[in-house]
Amino acid sequence: MNSEDRDKQRRKELMLRGVEDQLTSPDTPEVRVHYERLLSLGHSDAEARELIAALLAIYIWHTMRKDDYTYADYVAELGSLPEIDWGEDDDA
Repeated sequence: MNSEDRDKQRRKELMLRGVEDQLTSPDTPEVRVHYERLLSLGHSDAEARELIAALLAIYIWHTMRKDDYTYADYVAELGSLPEIDWGEDDDA
């Protein structure tokens, strides 16, 4: 495995750890609700966590850029899972 692959794997592990933290935190019960909803739709544990991790990465990215993207926006996006709107951003 080359260093780029290791870095990618490390980022994935960190995002999944973030999802785990949210699933167990009393401060983010909405994440648990959407996780359980995904499971009830037939997604595996790993699939549900990876879907949530993708949105968590977007949330963190927006936060780092100091965009007008709030936790409420993140929760609303969780509500749209398993679909993810990768729409073109004008800033891209």
